[in-house]
Amino acid sequence: MSLPTLLICRSCERKHAGDAWSGEVLYHAVKSLRKERHLKETFELEGVDCLSLCDTPCNVQLEGRKRSTVTRTEVNALVEAERLVDAAVAFAKLEPGEELPERKLPGVFAD
Repeated sequence: MSLPTLLICRSCERKHAGDAWSGEVLYHAVKSLRKERHLKETFELEGVDCLSLCDTPCNVQLEGRKRSTVTRTEVNALVEAERLVDAAVAFAKLEPGEELPERKLPGVFAD
């Protein structure tokens, strides 16, 4: 069985905005929360070089077998990491054909 995957762009960074918009900071915060909550069997975590949404960091994507891929932008690394982990858990629990409610997702939808 393959687990759903949360991809985080580790190269995302908004110049002169500090850690709040750093993909690297977001990745490590999510990685730490995933370990603390014992969620390694719930979803995979992958740091990627780029999700091609460089104008709106931080960018993340949830993908999984028999699930619609969800891409979010402008995820704040300092205040939304916990919400992102919660969204990944909810995404992992989806049945085929179900959609994750937008209220569960941090950031904004990518166009």
